[in-house]
Amino acid sequence: MQSTKVSPPSETSPSVAWRSLVRRSIKAWGSRTPQEAPDLEKELLQYTDLNHFLDEPPEYVFWMFQRRKTFLSQKRMTKWSSDRLDDYVLFPASNGFVTRDECVFVSHFWQESDDPDPSGKYLRLVQNDLKKLSWSYVWVDWSCIPQHPRNEKEEAYFVRSLQTMSGIIRNCTFMWCYPPFEPRLLILYEIAEYTLTCDDGLQGNIEEDIETFADHIDKMLNLGVDTVLNEYGYKCTHNRDKEFLTSWLEVLVLLRNLSLDTDDVRRLLDHLTWSPSTEVIILGTQSGLVVSCRFEGTLTLNGVPYGFTPFPKWVSSLSSRLSYYLLNNIK
Repeated sequence: MQSTKVSPPSETSPSVAWRSLVRRSIKAWGSRTPQEAPDLEKELLQYTDLNHFLDEPPEYVFWMFQRRKTFLSQKRMTKWSSDRLDDYVLFPASNGFVTRDECVFVSHFWQESDDPDPSGKYLRLVQNDLKKLSWSYVWVDWSCIPQHPRNEKEEAYFVRSLQTMSGIIRNCTFMWCYPPFEPRLLILYEIAEYTLTCDDGLQGNIEEDIETFADHIDKMLNLGVDTVLNEYGYKCTHNRDKEFLTSWLEVLVLLRNLSLDTDDVRRLLDHLTWSPSTEVIILGTQSGLVVSCRFEGTLTLNGVPYGFTPFPKWVSSLSSRLSYYLLNNIK
């Protein structure tokens, strides 16, 4: 009987690329896994390839970050692809894994709906700034989450990643490169999420392309979010996306105006990020007891009530709408 020789999988096969990604990712985590966290290594090691990972998603979201050498070597922003797993590491969407000394979040306008930077002009500007700094991984939406066209499983991963993007912004170094000012609400939100959740903000580095946004954040602190959005015409393609981002901005502004300790602000926002359906959050802070009711639009500090625009109850489908916005409109 004639036998058939079975060749080992090639170095480019999906399973080999996936195993390499998993090994590289676990090595990148180092000893950061907190004791109270589940066995994240074991959870990730159970998957045989990317399709298996997308078919049966883990309880934790695992963010895909692009590696430094990949980002700095590309001529144009690389579109996310399941065939480019060597470009990435996976970090659990949990505090302690993504840190500012290693990870960078890149905020950018989309120049076209199907390519954020067709000429690579703004990529080169960001690369020139980043190559001078010490870091290892970068998150940019075009490269780190599946883009159109997406299958159903990729769409589910996209949604989970986008739902927790606030956690990426808060924990990364913030990098940007914007064309002349346009009142884009998502950009204003990204800058506010970073600057209002850390002590050093932009560290006095208010360059021309971000100056107007920074000024509008200051005005929100003094005049209120809705006043600034209306005065300068900030827009989202879908009004319901604007509802959610307005609520989030109002919470950011309220927490800053209450002069809560930065660590307490970040802990409260972590609860809002990781538990989007939780109606009431009770948190002991250095300033006293905070009780936040997201769908009622109330926050009390030591029994004193404050208000914000209630979060819409369709929060679970927010990311689907935002994904449509990112795909079909300039960011």
